[in-house]
Amino acid sequence: MAAYLMKYKGIYRLMAHIDQNTNDFPRDERGNIDSDDVYIKCAYGNQIYHYGRSTLMAYIPSTARGHNILRALGKELCGLEDRIPYDELYSLLEQQGKIWDIVENDKEIEFKFSAKDIELIAKYLKPQTGGANISPFSSRNLPKRKYDIDLTDLKEYREIINKIPKGNILIIKNLTSQFLNDILKKDKVYRRVDINADMKKKMLKGKEYIHYIGKWNDYIKFLKENI
Repeated sequence: MAAYLMKYKGIYRLMAHIDQNTNDFPRDERGNIDSDDVYIKCAYGNQIYHYGRSTLMAYIPSTARGHNILRALGKELCGLEDRIPYDELYSLLEQQGKIWDIVENDKEIEFKFSAKDIELIAKYLKPQTGGANISPFSSRNLPKRKYDIDLTDLKEYREIINKIPKGNILIIKNLTSQFLNDILKKDKVYRRVDINADMKKKMLKGKEYIHYIGKWNDYIKFLKENI
């Protein structure tokens, strides 16, 4: 299913659901990404999934918004101007044929449509186009939390990186990776810890993670010795 939606990469923003226990993409026993759960990210939490073959499914996590979308489709596709009961609206839309299998519960609405009609549905679900070239499995799509390093520690860090010549800013990224993967792994506490997985679980980037686990002074010392 993920493969089918990849044809929309570069057009719409594709996302993959996250394992809530790890804050990472689901992975198999070998650590490889194991997920077909890709969707097109739309405005207001709306999503478009691949259902099967050339059928897509629209997911709208609000019945009020779903009603508005379906009424707008009823007006465009069926020429409906007057408000009619929803069961009648759904029946007329399904008879018209562009959308079908409309399902509504207390909180959400779903319906199916043909992939050839995605531009029609896109007018109402409003797929995001920013970041359309980003892989749905990019680390940029993983959740991050706001973590503030105190100003005193941050000032010391900035004094160090300000010494780096312009154009060589990747040095700090490489040194941070080296500290995490080489220096920190020598600490007996972290010897058996999957640092990358732990960072994802805690939703922190490199230097924020280092500060969070209490290794900031060691990190600053390492930077001073290598810059």
